[in-house]
Amino acid sequence: MKRTIFYIFAIAACLWMLPGKADAQILDRGLSLSSMPSFTQKGTWMVGGTGSWTVHRNDNYSFIFSDGMTSTGYNVKVSPAFCYMLKDNLGIGVRAGYSRSNLKVDEANIGFGDLGMDFSDIHTLKHHYEINALMRNYIPIGKSRKLALYNEIQMGYRFGVSKIAGRMEEGYNGNYTDDRSIQVNFCPGIVGFANDHWAVDVNVNMLGLTLANMKQSQNQVEKGSLNVTKMSFQVNILAIGFGLYYYL
Repeated sequence: MKRTIFYIFAIAACLWMLPGKADAQILDRGLSLSSMPSFTQKGTWMVGGTGSWTVHRNDNYSFIFSDGMTSTGYNVKVSPAFCYMLKDNLGIGVRAGYSRSNLKVDEANIGFGDLGMDFSDIHTLKHHYEINALMRNYIPIGKSRKLALYNEIQMGYRFGVSKIAGRMEEGYNGNYTDDRSIQVNFCPGIVGFANDHWAVDVNVNMLGLTLANMKQSQNQVEKGSLNVTKMSFQVNILAIGFGLYYYL
């Protein structure tokens, strides 16, 4: 009996000591915003954005399944943003966006083995708008105040239209699509100051959730719709963005 009581007290003492032992083993890894060096100070404004523009022209160009493609086109995308630092290394703001793409194919042939299809006089036009609320938090690299890692969380709404018209073997066809989506994106990156106010950053859209609805009309007669739910977690090299921002 005495031995049983001794074991009970011994087990109770060990259980009582475990929390204190666990607390003693907790390490401060310096990831708390309050313990980090100040990379961006409270009250700072960030203004800037990203942009891209490409133009192409193909003359009798062949690539994998396409042969004899003659086309012209362009892509334009701008994304201005501003952010206010609520506290050191943490800010909230708004990011807008506009993208437009245009492609005109004079002639092309797409073939898969013995199967082939000829296209001519195809014209596509797409443009989209988006607005996102954002939150940025910075993690300085070491004790540096010029270089830091950051993560930008975006939550917003995107809408736009696309038009496709072209002459195919069975005749002339045209499609009009109206699409709208709600999106959440996590965009980690790295930022560095060139001087006291100007900074350049590089980011990649790594994790995202999109809920989209598309409504399509073909030749103003047939109508259709599509609902899409998509979640992605990947590093897309083609989605790497460069931005220029002014901190004041």
